[in-house]
Amino acid sequence: MALPSSVPDRFREVAAGFTAQAADISPQGWDARTPCVEWKARDLVGHLISWFTPALEDVGIAVDLTADKYSDPAQAWQQFSAIVQAALEDATASEALVARGPIPGQSLARNATGFFIPDVFMHTWDLARSQGRDVELDADFAEKNLSALQSLGERLQAGGGFGPPVEAPADATPTVRLMAYVGRDPAFGLD
Repeated sequence: MALPSSVPDRFREVAAGFTAQAADISPQGWDARTPCVEWKARDLVGHLISWFTPALEDVGIAVDLTADKYSDPAQAWQQFSAIVQAALEDATASEALVARGPIPGQSLARNATGFFIPDVFMHTWDLARSQGRDVELDADFAEKNLSALQSLGERLQAGGGFGPPVEAPADATPTVRLMAYVGRDPAFGLD
């Protein structure tokens, strides 16, 4: 089943998957290793919040969280995702241009669809695997993201955000193929 085409609806659905994983983590679980080298589970939340906050601020959206992204990551994520959702539902904010987003000079919505939503999507798998859970993401969106990342060729690893591709099992699902392509161990967390 494909994700919704509208940016706010797509974000809502992808964020709900991440939120569900975050809500089921014990206080000790936030210190678990993730498939992202050198990151603990709490660092995934910190990364997502730190990475997209400047784009929101560029379009006049205040990011005033009462929960700390490292000491209370689940609550911080809930607050942050609500702010992002409201911004994407606001036509003025959504179409405003950002200077510090992944695509400077493009709209907040374009930055969200091109980078932030796929990042939340993939980090949902990372978060689940940090807790020893197997999760399958939307197969169509996984295939679409895999194709887009493959089109970048060697440029994908040039920025240092992704490791070299890992071989996925022959019968791997679209989720596992995507995650292996961005350098994640397909078996991480399942032993």
